Amino acid sequence: MSRWSRVLEVLYGDISWKEMPRVMYLSALLCCIIGGFWLLDSLKDTVLATTVGLEYQPKAKLLSVCVTLVIVSAYNGLIDRVSKPSLFYVVGSFYAVLFVVLGGCLAHRTIGMENTVPKPSRILGWLCYFAIESYGSLAVALFWAFTNASIDLEDAKSSYGLIVAFAQLGAIFGSTLATQARALHISFLFVLGGGSCLAVCAMVRGYELLWDVEPAPKTHQTSSFERRLFDGFELVLKHSYVTNLLVISTLYEVVLTVLDFEMKIIGRARYDTDERGAEEFAALMGNFGQTVNTISFVFSLAGFSYVVRSLGLPMTLLVFPILLVLATLVAYAFPSLQTLFVTTALLKALTYALNEPALEMLYVPTTNDIKFKAKAWIDVVGARSAKAVGSAINDVVQRSPYLREHLPQYGNVPAFIISIILLFFSVQSS
Repeated sequence: MSRWSRVLEVLYGDISWKEMPRVMYLSALLCCIIGGFWLLDSLKDTVLATTVGLEYQPKAKLLSVCVTLVIVSAYNGLIDRVSKPSLFYVVGSFYAVLFVVLGGCLAHRTIGMENTVPKPSRILGWLCYFAIESYGSLAVALFWAFTNASIDLEDAKSSYGLIVAFAQLGAIFGSTLATQARALHISFLFVLGGGSCLAVCAMVRGYELLWDVEPAPKTHQTSSFERRLFDGFELVLKHSYVTNLLVISTLYEVVLTVLDFEMKIIGRARYDTDERGAEEFAALMGNFGQTVNTISFVFSLAGFSYVVRSLGLPMTLLVFPILLVLATLVAYAFPSLQTLFVTTALLKALTYALNEPALEMLYVPTTNDIKFKAKAWIDVVGARSAKAVGSAINDVVQRSPYLREHLPQYGNVPAFIISIILLFFSVQSS
């Protein structure tokens, strides 16, 4: 055995090289999804800060729960009616048109980014925020449901790290594009984000042609709005295994939302409130995205498969909650932009490179209804609700001038408590 082969065996174990073309294609597909998402995600707070005001971000996250309820209802209604690739076509086409239209509106002199007077009545800022938040949640959840249905658990241990690693190159590219907001303009970057949605549709079509894919259902069931909405929710309540998945897959979002908001509030205060200040803040968020995704790429490529095979899946699931507890303590003790930038970047990177791929493996032995319907409810509605809780904490803290001045200290107290609760449930599940 060559030295190169030994290194690969240590990093990835007994990986099925016969499946490697499909693994790399799936990685390229995820690369396209999160590349477009990170481009837009790096801009959403800049758009909101310029049009509505960054202090309304907690309310935007709270309202996004209502938006995702409607979206998941429509999504669950489609699952029993069309093939799994067709779900990508519907979602991709809808968001492609939406982002292009929003990009055109952002170029408008009155309602767009040239008007730097923030007002909560400027609907465009809210719409941009809801569109980006819902697209990221739904598209990534759909990808992993699609992937979990086509890869067994042993192959997942070896290949999920590779899928995430090469996909992070797209996230790095998207974040890098966001740093060029001053040269390319935010409105044009929104159009590019819409183009990435169409590219996802084209790649899924290529996957259909290269590998066997489940055909569209022959029966078209009809159901009420409420029934479609709660299909996935009923599965979550029915199975204790899936209920525990809901808890450990969403609670950490509360803590990340608190830390992320603290970092952005401190970071935005460094720049002027004019259009140039907005673009400089967008560049900061782009640099943040570059940092997150570079760390995630390196760890996914060289660390994930080794860690999950060495520690085992149950112990791997404990690593992130422990780091979350430590991060809240560090942020409380040293509440500076540099500390929040580093701790939040590390946590987000390990969310993508370690925690989420490990959580995805828990879906592999489940049914297709759980993979698609329950998972959509957990990843979209459940995660949005968790972020809403984090935003509610931020909103309560910033209402008081005194508490707002000491946001990192007071915001991190409930964040620390929630991270302890998450660690408890993770221990129970292991």
